[in-house]
Amino acid sequence: MKIKIESDVFDIAKRLKQINESYYILFDTSKQKFELHSKEQQNSYCFSYPFQNLDNRFLDMVYTTNIRYIDNIIEDIDKNNIEIERIGKQKTKSQTDYMLKEIYCFANNSSKELDEKTSFSSVWR
Repeated sequence: MKIKIESDVFDIAKRLKQINESYYILFDTSKQKFELHSKEQQNSYCFSYPFQNLDNRFLDMVYTTNIRYIDNIIEDIDKNNIEIERIGKQKTKSQTDYMLKEIYCFANNSSKELDEKTSFSSVWR
């Protein structure tokens, strides 16, 4: 069962109307979650609020997911992608450096002497 939230302690429902008149909040009793809905959409569901109490974080989520702020959203996505790419390149470089160091140490290790008589023999002894 879903209950429409008309008012609350922090006036989140009222402040939500200032962002967009079509928004309203429902509380899903089976999931124990708050949901944002919009009258402008055919399927009115927008998102579920992950926190237990309705507070200013709800409005923050509405702002960050609102289409009017698409430029900020895209900018955040781009920044995140650049950081992920930087970390990936750094990780690859670190692994490559480690492997090259291992190869170099092995190639320059003169303490290993090979016995030419037994090293290249195909006869089992």
